[in-house]
Amino acid sequence: MFALARLLEPVEVGQYGLLVAAVGYSIYFVGLDFYIYTTRQVSGGDPSTWGGYIKSQIALSGVLYLVFVPIFVLLFVMGWLPWALIGWFIVILILEHLCLELIRFFIAASEQLAASVVLFLNQALWAVFVIVFMALDESYRNLSSVLFFWACGSVFALCFSFVKLKQMSLGGWQSSLNLKWVWDGVKIAVPMLLATLALRGIFTFDRYLLSELVSLDIVAVYILFIGVAGTLLAFLDAAVFSFSYPGLIEAYKNKNVESFKKNMRVMLVSVVVFSAVFSVCSLVILPHLLVWIGKDIYFENYHVFYWVLCALTINALWMIFHYALYAQQLDRHIIRSHLAGFFAFLLVSYGFYFIYPQTSILLGLCVSQIGILLWKFFAYRKRTPEAFLGFGWK
Repeated sequence: MFALARLLEPVEVGQYGLLVAAVGYSIYFVGLDFYIYTTRQVSGGDPSTWGGYIKSQIALSGVLYLVFVPIFVLLFVMGWLPWALIGWFIVILILEHLCLELIRFFIAASEQLAASVVLFLNQALWAVFVIVFMALDESYRNLSSVLFFWACGSVFALCFSFVKLKQMSLGGWQSSLNLKWVWDGVKIAVPMLLATLALRGIFTFDRYLLSELVSLDIVAVYILFIGVAGTLLAFLDAAVFSFSYPGLIEAYKNKNVESFKKNMRVMLVSVVVFSAVFSVCSLVILPHLLVWIGKDIYFENYHVFYWVLCALTINALWMIFHYALYAQQLDRHIIRSHLAGFFAFLLVSYGFYFIYPQTSILLGLCVSQIGILLWKFFAYRKRTPEAFLGFGWK
C-alpha cells in the first residue's frame, strides 16, 4: 500500500481499493460461507471423506458462479467501477475465492503451515515483485500491472495447494456428489452468510460511501491507512486464530474443558499484547513512511489512521469471543451481532454526516465494532457464567 501511494496517483489507489472491496464482498456470494459447515465436518474428522467434501463444494460454487457473476456486472453498469476493470474483476474473483477456500480447508485439516504458505503466495510475495518492477521501470506504474502480479501470485498459490492436496492422499474423490450433504450445509451456511455480509458490508460500503459523500482521493487515504491497520488482523489471523480455533472446535466436540480454556487464554493474551505493540510501533513509524510517500493528501488526513486503528483493534478483540461462540455453534449470536453492527454503521454514518461530514463514516465504523464486541462478549459470558475464561455447557 505504501508503494502504491508513492508510485500511483491517488485516483488509481482509490480505484484499487474499490476493486478489492468489490472482490472481497462478491466472494461471499459465490462461496456462500459454506466453509463454516465444511470446517466443522473436517476438524477432527476422517480424511478418507475429505475429497468428497471438496468435490461437492466445488459443484455448489459452480452453480453459484452461474447465478451471481451476471449480477456482479451491475457494479460496472452503475458506474461504481470502471468498465476497464471488469476482466480483472472476474479473474481475480475466481482466483481469490479458490485460494481462500483452500486456506480455510488447510486450517481445518490442521495443516496451518500449508495454509500460511498459500496465504503468503496469494497475498504477500507478489506484492514484493510488483514493487520492484514499478520502482525500476515506470511503465509498470499503473493499476493493470498491480492486478496482473496479483493474479500471478494467486495462480502460484493454487499450484502449491494442488500439490499439497495430492500429498495428503485424501479419500472420497471417487464418490458421487452428495447433494444431501450440500443441502445440509447450505441450511447452516445461509443464516451465517447474512452475518458475514453484514460485517463485510461495513468494510465494503465504507469505501463506496466515502467515494460518494467525500471524494475518490479520500478513498485512497482511507485505503492506505486501513491497509496499515489491517496488518494487525492479518497477523493475528495467520499466527493466532488459525492455530487456536480448530482447537476450540475439537475441545468442544470432546468436552475438553481445560483445552478450551487454554486456547481462549492464548488468544486473549496474544491479541492484547500484539495489539499494544503494533499500535505503538505503527504510530512511531507511520509518519516517517508518509514523508517517504511525499504526497500532502496523506499528511493532511493523518487523523484517519487513529480512527481505523481504533476500529480494527476492537475488531481483533471481538474475534476472540467470535471463535468461542463459533466453536460452540452459537451461530444466532454471531448473526445478530453482525446485523446490529451493520445497521449501527449505516445509522451513525448517515446520521452524523450533516454534522461531521468528514468523520461520520469513521465514527460509524468505530461504533459498529464496539457494538459487536459488547454483544459477543456478553453472549459468551452468558454461555460461560462461571469465569471470564471458563467453560461450561448447558
